[in-house]
Amino acid sequence: MPDMYDFVIIGSGAGGSTVAYRLSEQADAKILLLEAGGGDLPEAVSVPWRWNELLLTDLDWAYNSAPQPGLNGRQVYSAAGRCTGGGSAVYHMMHVRAKPADLDAWAYAGCAGWSFADCLPFYQRSENQLDDLNPTAGKGGPMTIVNAKDTGNPTSQVFLDACVELGYPLVDDFNATAFGAGWHHLDMKDGRRGGVLTSYLLPALARGNVTLKTRARATRLLLEGDRCVGVEYLADGQTQTARVEREVIVCGGAMETPKLLLLSGIGPADQLGQHGIAVAHELPGVGENFHDHPLVIGPFGRMAEPGADPRGNMTEVGLFWGSEPGLPVPDLEICLVHRAPFGDAFFANVVQRLQTGQPVASVAQLVDPHVILTLPGLVRPLSRGWVRMASADPTVPPSISCNFGDEPADIDRIVTMVKIGRDLYRTKAFAALGLVEVGPGPDIVTDAQLRAWVIDNVGSYYHFVGSCRMGIDRMAVVDPRLKVRGIESLRIADGSVMPAIPAANTHTTIVMIGERAAEFIKTGM
Repeated sequence: MPDMYDFVIIGSGAGGSTVAYRLSEQADAKILLLEAGGGDLPEAVSVPWRWNELLLTDLDWAYNSAPQPGLNGRQVYSAAGRCTGGGSAVYHMMHVRAKPADLDAWAYAGCAGWSFADCLPFYQRSENQLDDLNPTAGKGGPMTIVNAKDTGNPTSQVFLDACVELGYPLVDDFNATAFGAGWHHLDMKDGRRGGVLTSYLLPALARGNVTLKTRARATRLLLEGDRCVGVEYLADGQTQTARVEREVIVCGGAMETPKLLLLSGIGPADQLGQHGIAVAHELPGVGENFHDHPLVIGPFGRMAEPGADPRGNMTEVGLFWGSEPGLPVPDLEICLVHRAPFGDAFFANVVQRLQTGQPVASVAQLVDPHVILTLPGLVRPLSRGWVRMASADPTVPPSISCNFGDEPADIDRIVTMVKIGRDLYRTKAFAALGLVEVGPGPDIVTDAQLRAWVIDNVGSYYHFVGSCRMGIDRMAVVDPRLKVRGIESLRIADGSVMPAIPAANTHTTIVMIGERAAEFIKTGM
């Protein structure tokens, strides 16, 4: 007999752990949480500045995109957490909400009840911000939010001084003021990574009504007519089944969630037919609208003296700005990494992982401590792509494409950010450190050369969204209560439901989505 639960949650990342925590507040609820990755996490997960050591290891899905026409056919490495806590265990810990105009746009586009005013209480519910720099910050929530300045590096302060020198305003909290330069607020506690593992998942497990199964890969949703009644999954080399009395909540992320729906016969009929999968419910939008914040690593600079050792997340400060006057939200985010965490061995590991498909050993190496870099990320991209099945075999990764560079305006704006980064390096503030640009370098001079350099170097910010988007039109996959359209007892609560990516790092908003999903379920909506 299959095991029976009230709820099955697929994925223990930012959405799944949040849903598990809130549903487990119902003492009589019996909950199964399936996680495809493992639960034995190395110490590097907890140390805020060691996130680079987690990439390409067994904790990383390490997707490789389809060739990107806008990048001259280049493929893009795309990291995603595969462990308890999911992406929350590997991200940079930056706590940035979606901007009010981001969420209001969702509501205007048919997602009733998702305006900023509607969502703000659910951001606040998750937060325990220790300072008082944002009058709307939550207090007493599961996630401890600290000011990066508390453990700030002197080189990070120089970045802010350089921004002021160029005329950019300083802001106290990006969640209170949208445009300007400042210290990030971080999901950290007592000098260690926070994330949903410690703030949501472990407290949920302590209640005793949540069963966590790790290395358990969901392979198919079980449907009876138009109702989801359970999940089939692989664990310990065996196919197992769990059935539900109430709901299945899919929180696998913007790559794995559409893949699971497709494997279950939910999606575009033509794509299902190509893989010999019978159509259980046709939803043409499954896997469409997939997108991400494109990012470039650089410019790089070399200081005359080595920088101070990190104490925080190394990505402590940033500049949010607009590519043109009059934008309601920033479309540019430029962060400083005060010690470049990627050396030659890391890039060699990228090649090895993509060639073999096997995890590689962690690279604990940091490059020369003289080297810093900026991370220019385009936070309002126009390009859209897709997620598709590569095979009916559930162990085969999906085929993914964010279609980076498809819209030339995206490349134009990334070039603008690289120029801003170069201008920052040329300020008196950085001159005092003897900083010299080493990449793109002195040979990249003209706009054409810089554009070519950007196209050769654009990568992923690992902020994947949109592939099962919310809405009321025929291409929407979930309705504004996060229910899969046309299927009872099935919801999605992860970044895939976002209609459009916010002008912010996405983790905070995925937690908010998890909070809302749990509230919908608990109140019978």
